Amino acid sequence: MRKSVVAVLGLSALVLTGCASGPNQGVGTVAGGVGGYAVGRALGAGPAGSAAGAVIGSVIGSSVGSSMDQQQAQRHPQPEVIYRERVIVRECTWVREYDRYYGVMRERRICR
Repeated sequence: MRKSVVAVLGLSALVLTGCASGPNQGVGTVAGGVGGYAVGRALGAGPAGSAAGAVIGSVIGSSVGSSMDQQQAQRHPQPEVIYRERVIVRECTWVREYDRYYGVMRERRICR
């Protein structure tokens, strides 16, 4: 019974962490799940209460982490790329080669 509760808690933490978008939201989800499980276990609500505490704690931790990510994004906005130009600079030379076997002159361009 105990192994199944731990397996359910671990699986729910992984599922909820996969939905997290920022680093603080992922950490908050896991920390909230562990804290919720500990509170449910301390209250003696049994396996169902521990699992419910873990899920509720994960949701609360996720929302707290999400708000922390939003505050951090407002303090440090990413620069916006307005114009991007690709410039290729190559040094090219023409090479003339005479092929004695076929008796023809070949020209080719070599770029570095």
